Amino acid sequence: MGTFKRIFIAALLVLSLASCKQRPAKVAGIYYENMDTTVCPGDDFARYATGRWIEHNPQPPEYPMWGTVYKVDDENTRTLAAMIQEIASSKNKKGSIEQKIGDLYNLAMDSTRLNAEGAAPLIARLKEIQAIGSREELLHNCAVNHEEILFALYVTTDQKDADNHIVGISQSGLSLGNRDYYLSDDPQTASVREAMKEHIVNLFKLSGYTEESATDRMNRIWAIESSLAIPYYSQEMQRDPEANYHKVSVDSLAVICGNFDWKTFLTNYRYDKTDVVDLGQPEPVAKACEILMTAPLEDLKAIYEWNIISGASNYLSDDFSDENFEFSRKLYGTQEKTPRWKSAESLVDNLMSDAVGQMFVAKYFPAEAKKEMLELVGNLQKSLAERIKAQEWMSESTKATALEKLAAYTVKIGYPDKWDDISGLVIDPSKSLYENIIAASEFYWEMSYEKNYNKPVDKSRWQMPAQMVNAYYDPTTNEICFPAGFLQPPLFDLSADAAANYGSIGVVIGHEMTHGFDDQGRQYTKDGNLEDWWSPEDAEKFQVPCNQMVEFFNSLWVIPGELHANGATCLGENIADHGGLNIAYDAFQMWQKKHGRLPEDHGFTPEQRFFLSYANLWAGTASDEILRYLTMMDVHSAPHLRVNGGLAQCDYWYDAFGIQPDAALYVAPEDRVRIW
Repeated sequence: MGTFKRIFIAALLVLSLASCKQRPAKVAGIYYENMDTTVCPGDDFARYATGRWIEHNPQPPEYPMWGTVYKVDDENTRTLAAMIQEIASSKNKKGSIEQKIGDLYNLAMDSTRLNAEGAAPLIARLKEIQAIGSREELLHNCAVNHEEILFALYVTTDQKDADNHIVGISQSGLSLGNRDYYLSDDPQTASVREAMKEHIVNLFKLSGYTEESATDRMNRIWAIESSLAIPYYSQEMQRDPEANYHKVSVDSLAVICGNFDWKTFLTNYRYDKTDVVDLGQPEPVAKACEILMTAPLEDLKAIYEWNIISGASNYLSDDFSDENFEFSRKLYGTQEKTPRWKSAESLVDNLMSDAVGQMFVAKYFPAEAKKEMLELVGNLQKSLAERIKAQEWMSESTKATALEKLAAYTVKIGYPDKWDDISGLVIDPSKSLYENIIAASEFYWEMSYEKNYNKPVDKSRWQMPAQMVNAYYDPTTNEICFPAGFLQPPLFDLSADAAANYGSIGVVIGHEMTHGFDDQGRQYTKDGNLEDWWSPEDAEKFQVPCNQMVEFFNSLWVIPGELHANGATCLGENIADHGGLNIAYDAFQMWQKKHGRLPEDHGFTPEQRFFLSYANLWAGTASDEILRYLTMMDVHSAPHLRVNGGLAQCDYWYDAFGIQPDAALYVAPEDRVRIW
């Protein structure tokens, strides 16, 4: 699930069920008012099932993309904000969690103070960079402040020794994130480039630089980033785990990266006990090192200044937030700024996620949800196991290993058993918001360092806050995780019947399970190691339907007549949707076999309601700008294609709605993708 910032982030609302002593009778759980029955289901199922969703759920202007998950997010933001505002309006004991939450929120809300400070919180740091007199001094400053300006440096799980951590080095340094923004001649891409250049100039000017100086720095930055973009790995290349794993000694980095002194940089960074690293993308990292060792010092200082300014701009005056909004309007099609209280809530939620999460689950997460989720997960595991056994193209030995991997899945539901201790985090209201953000960043860096550097992997740790509406599969821990935030209507509804829940949360569970066997996840063992456990013949046979899936989605329009989907970039997610639909449908039939067939509702069979529920997950609308951006940056297909493209490859959907060959979405049975 999800990549655009907060695209799939929300949390539980107040559930009245939490206080009920007796569960109400199940209802169908289908939002029939969202349907547009003037459309034939076989021509455009997304419109048929959800074409009137937007009429009943008007789009707030601060969202360039609006839909079911965004609505949950928006409502949840209000719930969390009310909780945080109550804390912020009280007098709290110094050093308490409540004091930290309340003061951080109040700092973010104090527009008068932020506007009076302007760029002042930044000035000392920028002057420090401007005073740097040599390349060696600049690199030392970067290292001791944990600022990497043209590459990324971090502690991560060793992909081929998943019980242990390793220092990772990977490509970074592109303000726009994707090499195509720098190298493509497409007019839409060119317009984004020009918007980015203007944005850089404007933020420098707001930080006290003259027009001439700001423009000069922008040109220096753009020349370096454009050079770095040439060897940069594409979105498709980044999806190949083997191509992005290179375990090398620190000594050998000198050969790969020229005369860049990695030993000194790592020592100054405090990764001083590092002998080997995972060099994710050698060519762009080598290019970054070349630039760092040969570019004029003033160019590197401009890059460093930009790194600081762009990172600080969300925590400064309205002039900065107005400029950020103007850029987001051009890039995403955003119509209005996010209200300050929502931004403040988001800041507290993100910076103190465990503290907020503890309060959240204590107040809003019903224990009954976890029990029902465990039953769903168990049924989905049985369903996937049966589908693995049934694959005619897969050898018995590979099937046996696949079943072992599935049986070894760790399932995390609701919230973690242990929370981070943030008693040492200091939020000081006498200091600026930006200064507090820097202090918090240093606190969390130290926490991560102590827990992870040269330490074994703690596989009990969660990678998402409990209040997030998202789910994930991690191949290195072989786990699926469903935070409490996801377990709420319409994604998961305790009052809805099995047709609705298997079509929504059931498909999501199946989706995450399938990730362990998509084109990336299949390359990892049950213990989380990147290791080829498939027979060569099975791997070759698997590639055939994968190529078929890529070609099919390449033929689909994201924006009709203008932009096609990128089937290669989205392959893993499309496989997971495909598997999720089939696995959840089979599991639903298992449920009906055990509990009895559900009756029709509003003239729809339980099988039809399964697919209506699935479509409702992806109901909504999006600006053309955000669709272009996500097609460039995101590994997920556009929401309407997750419905129409996913169902066009699902035999069960054809049976449920009697889809005939004259339908626009029809794919002949012999041409349909069959993976899991």
